[in-house]
Amino acid sequence: MANKQKKYWFYNKDKLNLIEIDDKFKYFFFKPTLFNLKLHKGSVKLYLFWYIFSLGRYRIFYILEKESNNIAHYSNILPKIFKYDFMKNDDWYIANCYTDAEYRGCRLYPFALYFIGKSFDHYIVVWGGVREDNIASIKGLVRAGYKKVSDGYKSKFFGIYRVNE
Repeated sequence: MANKQKKYWFYNKDKLNLIEIDDKFKYFFFKPTLFNLKLHKGSVKLYLFWYIFSLGRYRIFYILEKESNNIAHYSNILPKIFKYDFMKNDDWYIANCYTDAEYRGCRLYPFALYFIGKSFDHYIVVWGGVREDNIASIKGLVRAGYKKVSDGYKSKFFGIYRVNE
């Protein structure tokens, strides 16, 4: 691993902590279709990639403000695909989470982690990954009840995430 590579920390759900959010928000899981890959703005290339390699199994957890219907937060939930070679077949990975700047500080990210962990409770392992310098995300993972289980890196070729043994 080259010194220039960013380190990643990997977390598993442990003893989930109940996180509550204001009732001005609504939330739901979105199931993609080939012609409707996501509800938020931005490039569709990543979501088309995920759709193809997950065989349409990925989900997006959305939190919207009820009054305006603005997307306040989203978290992507992926089954095992080749980019996460450390995962087992029944594991899920929470990736590329985003909270709109207007809604930061409302506990939406830790709530999403908690709710996803509870909703996917019938799966043994739900992973979360974060760059080691992303302090806010690390705090959210810990607050929601995830524990650090490994560190690792993202390979230069194909962007495959690896854990350090």
